[in-house]
Amino acid sequence: MISKKVRELFSSMMEAQGEGTPVTYDVETEQYTGYFNHTVVNKFIDAGLLELVENNDGLICVIMNERDDFISSFASGVNEARLGRDQYYADYNANPFAFSVGYEHFLHVSKKPKLLVGYVCHGFINDETGELHVQ
Repeated sequence: MISKKVRELFSSMMEAQGEGTPVTYDVETEQYTGYFNHTVVNKFIDAGLLELVENNDGLICVIMNERDDFISSFASGVNEARLGRDQYYADYNANPFAFSVGYEHFLHVSKKPKLLVGYVCHGFINDETGELHVQ
């Protein structure tokens, strides 16, 4: 099970867009910038998943190492949860952690379907009907 703080960190990164979102993602530099939980970020910096670029009075900028693999596994987790399967498939995924984060993120956001109209996140989108589609 992924803790709420860890899920929130990575889901905020997966929801990152340009200006106007709490976490921004710069396509050119592949940097995520936002006000993240320092303890959680440091845990993943120490584990080698994230790389600190800058910490300016709480505004943290990080790069996700092996980002494409993470996003692919995250999307796979979203898809498995959407299909009603269990997390058993995480064991067969290239990045079981990212798979589990995506899986649990889907379960969390699908509890609030009305808030998801137009929702965009790496791995899935929500259309006007409230139905989630895997990207």
